[in-house]
Amino acid sequence: MDAYRQKLARFFESFAFPAEENGIGTLGEKKLHAALKRFYAKDSTCLEVPLGRFVADVFDGERVVEVQTRQFARLEKKLRFFLERYPVTVVYPFPRTRHLIWTDPATGETSRPRKSPKVGTPMKALHELYHIRTLLGVENLTVELLLFDLDEYRLLDGYGKSKKKGSTLGEKIPRGEPELIRLQSAEDYRPLLPADLPPAFTAPQFGKLTGLRGRSVYSAIHVLEELGILIPTEKQGRAMVYRLK
Repeated sequence: MDAYRQKLARFFESFAFPAEENGIGTLGEKKLHAALKRFYAKDSTCLEVPLGRFVADVFDGERVVEVQTRQFARLEKKLRFFLERYPVTVVYPFPRTRHLIWTDPATGETSRPRKSPKVGTPMKALHELYHIRTLLGVENLTVELLLFDLDEYRLLDGYGKSKKKGSTLGEKIPRGEPELIRLQSAEDYRPLLPADLPPAFTAPQFGKLTGLRGRSVYSAIHVLEELGILIPTEKQGRAMVYRLK
C-alpha cells in the first residue's frame, strides 16, 4: 500500500503530456480526469474500453476503474452492470483546498491565487456517494477518495461589476501531495465520522460536528444508514434522533 501511495503522490506527472496524445483530452475532458485515467491504466489500450452497452474509463481485462468527479447519479446503472462481471474501483478526486486564479480574457493577465474558504473533507464526499449508496460496501466495489489541493483558473467573462458571476471555468490543476482514503467494507466508512460524535444526535447536531450543510447533511446520514453505521430511533420534537450502531 505504501508503494501505491508513493506512486499516487507522483501522479501529477501525468499532467505533462500533450492533450492530443492517444486521443486523451480530445473529447472535452479536463486534464484532471484524463490524467487520472492515464495513471490507473497500464497502457493506452486499457482506456475507454466498450463493455456491453457501456464504456469503462479503464479496463485491463480483469478490473474496471471509473474516475468520477461529479454527477454520480449517472453512474449507478453503469456500476451495476460492471459489478456483475468484474471488480470495480471508483476514484473520486475532490479538492481539499482551492485557490482561485482569475484570468483577464482581453490581456491574458492572471491574478494572484486567492484561497477559497471552502474546505473539502472525506465526510463531504458522502453527498455524491449518496447516489450509489446501495452499492457501497458490497463485494467487488472499492471507492478511492483522492483529496488534493487545487488551483482553479477562471475567466473574468461573467456578469456584474466583478465579472465573476457566471464566469467560465478554465482548467483545474492539482498541486501538493494527495491524500488517499480507500473504502471497501462498510466498516471502512466509520473512521470518517468525527471523533466527538455522541452516541445519539439529530441531523442539525450532525451537521454542526461535520461541517456539512443543507442537503449534504441528510445525504451523509442516509449513506451511513445504508451502510448500517447509523440507525434512526425516536424523534426529538420534529427531529429524528440517530444512534451509532
